[in-house]
Amino acid sequence: MKTRLLVVLSLIALAVCGLANIARGQNEVTEPVTTSYYGTSKVLPLGPDRGYMSYETFGVVISDTGAGLFHNTTIRCVGAYLAEKGSWESDGYCAYTLKDGEKVFLSIKFGGKTGTPMPPAQGTATMIGGTGKYSGIQGRTEYTSYFLRPSAEGISQSYNKAKIIYKLP
Repeated sequence: MKTRLLVVLSLIALAVCGLANIARGQNEVTEPVTTSYYGTSKVLPLGPDRGYMSYETFGVVISDTGAGLFHNTTIRCVGAYLAEKGSWESDGYCAYTLKDGEKVFLSIKFGGKTGTPMPPAQGTATMIGGTGKYSGIQGRTEYTSYFLRPSAEGISQSYNKAKIIYKLP
């Protein structure tokens, strides 16, 4: 009788704890996306092998699955690059505007090597807040940016492949 009771209690505990962990894991969503950008910038030369550049970019986000919170949204970023001796680093901030008009805010960091054409660059972003029902959103983004030859003078063009990983409040 004791063994049967222990087995039943163990199965109940496993079911309760296991289901709670599954539910907790389902709160985190991973959305693979492609974002296309164009941007403008201002350059401040700091010497022969060094420069500082401020930028503003605008983009369109498409989920690779054709669905999800960030599918068919827009993104706007501002930030700055510091280029020195063949490499560069960037810090900035972005705002996604979602389909319902609410926003999700990011702090971004990325960098890479300089060159013509510019080689791909790796970056990360951290969700730092949102508006309305997204005010408590938590998450991050891991991405690779690919730089394109611009179609018009005075702009930059790029796209990135990213994983947006988030938990809703």
